[in-house]
Amino acid sequence: EAFYEMACEDQIDVLWAARGGYGAGKILPLLDQLTRERGKPKRRKLLAGFSDVTVLHEFVRRRWDWATVHSAMPAGMSFARLKDEDRDATLACIKGELTRFRWENTSLEFITAPPSQAISAELIGGNLSLWQTLAGTPYAPNVSGKMLFFEDVDERPYRLDRMLTQIVQSGGLDGVRAIILGDFTRCDDESNLCFKPLDPGEDPRHLLSDTDKREQIPIRETFSTDAALKEIFGTVGERLKIPVARGLPVGHGPNYCPLPWGAMYQLTPDGALSMTKWAWNCQSEK
Repeated sequence: EAFYEMACEDQIDVLWAARGGYGAGKILPLLDQLTRERGKPKRRKLLAGFSDVTVLHEFVRRRWDWATVHSAMPAGMSFARLKDEDRDATLACIKGELTRFRWENTSLEFITAPPSQAISAELIGGNLSLWQTLAGTPYAPNVSGKMLFFEDVDERPYRLDRMLTQIVQSGGLDGVRAIILGDFTRCDDESNLCFKPLDPGEDPRHLLSDTDKREQIPIRETFSTDAALKEIFGTVGERLKIPVARGLPVGHGPNYCPLPWGAMYQLTPDGALSMTKWAWNCQSEK
């Protein structure tokens, strides 16, 4: 209710989340109910933040026609570590001013075949694990004709694969023009060990005896994060014929570049991403 009241307050132009956390998805039905009962906020505003705020971004963007921006949050440790250019770009986004983004100088790496020509589309997305929680709900995003961005933190590759699998099976990539990957921070693979097989002739009754002394060996290869992302997203991208590029310096660290959602972007075959239009910093449309 406090969120809704601030959204309706005429003297407030921007709602900027102090930090991320957990539970934003639980308030979506409540915001939905308040919107039905009292109407949507009359003024278009900006919602800033990232991580758990991902689901709120998508809600206010679609239901209230707000502008939103993936940005560092003032109460987060990342805010104190912002590079000067990222801090300046973040504050410019908040104020609705034109700015330059550090990611504009980044050449993205395609982990699928690159597109044959430049793709121009609206960019939406955010934290992969939060995006997955929207699948199959009334708040599931409309992704057709859009580019998607994903990032995450502290998730093993098998969990990333499970998240993407649900998104795919729920139709969450149907009609997507391209996928762009940001930072996947501390998403290292885990070592998978099992007991070394018994030697020929060894009594099988000893299979589970002295387990603390038995030698363990890997079940499978341990993948680097880069290799895991290529396997998880590259395989899906090739199957669905969706270009997938990685390396955008946005996410849970070490990079915290701001990234507006719902803006128009262009992705070229050589991996250059540029924002071509964002209504929040176009004074004639704000």
